[in-house]
Amino acid sequence: MNEGAFELPAVAMTDRTTHVVEVKRGPHPLTLVVCRFPLLAGKSLRQVAQLRIAEEMDRLDGYSIVVEGEAAWDGVPALEFTSRWRHDGGVVYQRQAYLALGGRWLLFALSTAFENRAAADAWFEQIRESVRLRSDA
Repeated sequence: MNEGAFELPAVAMTDRTTHVVEVKRGPHPLTLVVCRFPLLAGKSLRQVAQLRIAEEMDRLDGYSIVVEGEAAWDGVPALEFTSRWRHDGGVVYQRQAYLALGGRWLLFALSTAFENRAAADAWFEQIRESVRLRSDA
């Protein structure tokens, strides 16, 4: 981790590290979450993304997909989704990317208030264009 290093016992484990970065920009912060999960046996990346989206539809008020597409993140095929939902009297806007890499899948999710969506789109596109992935990590 950035702040240091440590050793763990030599046992089977699953790395489910999550990174959360909040960027304060005026009245509407941008929140970037990057998660990693093991790929589910027999499931494609599209199936994994659809399962996650179904969970969000159940959990988040008024959740809907606005745009769905494909892209390349550092040469790795990715599924991208733009969504929105209601929260605390407002609307949340989110861009997501799902990537399969080295036996796991990664989720990049950038969220903000709906009225700040142009900034979120610009940040998301910059992240996509600048990301450098390591399949050995």
